[in-house]
Amino acid sequence: MADMYLFPYNTAWPGEYQVQALQIAAACDDAVTLHHIGSTAVAGLYAKDCIDILGVVDKLERVQHFISPLAALGFEYRAAYGIEGRAYFAKAQRKVHLHIYAAEHHNIARQLGFVRLMQARPDLVAKLNQLKLQLAAKYPTDKAQYQLEKAAFYQEIIQLLESAQ
Repeated sequence: MADMYLFPYNTAWPGEYQVQALQIAAACDDAVTLHHIGSTAVAGLYAKDCIDILGVVDKLERVQHFISPLAALGFEYRAAYGIEGRAYFAKAQRKVHLHIYAAEHHNIARQLGFVRLMQARPDLVAKLNQLKLQLAAKYPTDKAQYQLEKAAFYQEIIQLLESAQ
């Protein structure tokens, strides 16, 4: 099937986020503020079946104290994983990606802005769904190329967010 890594919106995703967020918050002694981000946070949007979570801390150094408790939950720490100023954790069982930034990092506004904008604009949800489905059909086994060709849409979203400020 062309969309083997792309799924229609699942109404269970917000509840799955809540379960993960409660566990993460407890493991981190509530020292991190959590937000549901990415496509699974937008009703109606096709997505990979992966819950993306944004964590905000006062200082990124604090993350060193979270590595062991999060590992006990099944999260693997991958340091910045290609994005400076981020601490990244991935969980394979119930696929979850946890992106933690210090409060001043610019990606926080982008991630939260994407969710807010998409939730407010059904036209953009429809446009992105169409693009995702076309690319999944074109690249059924090449996620890298799928992501690369989807990048232009996300640049448009960033421009919309920046022009609204």
